[in-house]
Amino acid sequence: MRSLAGKIVAYDAPSTEEIARRTGIPVADILRFDGNTSPHLLPSTRAEALADELARLHTYPHGGYPRLEEAIAAYAGVSPENVVLGAGADDLILLVVRSFAGRGDRVAIANDPTYPIFSIAAWVAGAEIGDDEPALTICCRPNNPTGELAELPEARPLLVDEAYFEYSGVTAVDLIEDGVIVTRTFSKAFGLAGARVGYALAGHEIAAALRERQHPAPLSTLSAALAIAALESPPDVRPILDERDRLGRRLRELGYEPWPSRANFLFVPVDEPEGLSDRLLRKGLPVRPVPGGIRITVRNEEDDERLLQAL
Repeated sequence: MRSLAGKIVAYDAPSTEEIARRTGIPVADILRFDGNTSPHLLPSTRAEALADELARLHTYPHGGYPRLEEAIAAYAGVSPENVVLGAGADDLILLVVRSFAGRGDRVAIANDPTYPIFSIAAWVAGAEIGDDEPALTICCRPNNPTGELAELPEARPLLVDEAYFEYSGVTAVDLIEDGVIVTRTFSKAFGLAGARVGYALAGHEIAAALRERQHPAPLSTLSAALAIAALESPPDVRPILDERDRLGRRLRELGYEPWPSRANFLFVPVDEPEGLSDRLLRKGLPVRPVPGGIRITVRNEEDDERLLQAL
């Protein structure tokens, strides 16, 4: 294999079962504050959406996923031709980066720290990270792990990761005909992290070129059915936003200084992120350690109070 342009450090976290094995805490008592996923269970109506697809599970999705593309287009305010599907946003980030950048190219990444998959995608494509005449610029908005809603870079082409769009309500979709590509996911607000459904929104020419470089059936038909059902009743994120603000106030009462966030998590500066993260993990409360602090996923008041007591 050819060498990578940088050193990849695994971003994944231990499984809940592994944490239970390490700590002796029952799986049911472990609360994950490290994945930025929804704390709400899947509505039964979405599970019912699988029934018809299960009867067709023996065949491929011939003709693609037009119903899902149309539903996403209506939700995002674009045309179906602007939609490119993928197995989660990560799949599409990898697709976009390798479509624009390769050996000898540079990829510029806004904000630091930010989502590590951006660097991984560049290195896998053979490109390097740098701001000098980049073939592609990437930003996460709101940024992960800080929750900030920074200004958009002016560079083009520009990939904007909007994984947390539902929480901020701010989008760059109106710029897709100006060299901007937006990626989004059903893993966060829609509560379908395990289904692995993502989509990109791009101008007609770029979207068509991305589809040419995408494999023909990037989604499970079961996952597509779940996403269609989810779009029929988009999530109400207000309870999460209210709890985010309450959690921030409680953290400040404890002497912490969480940053203002436009997402479903809080970045909390601490001196020893890895050490604090490890101590919380041993209590069955994993958070995400990041440079300069920890990132805490907002859950519900009862769960969050357990974390606050541990802190």
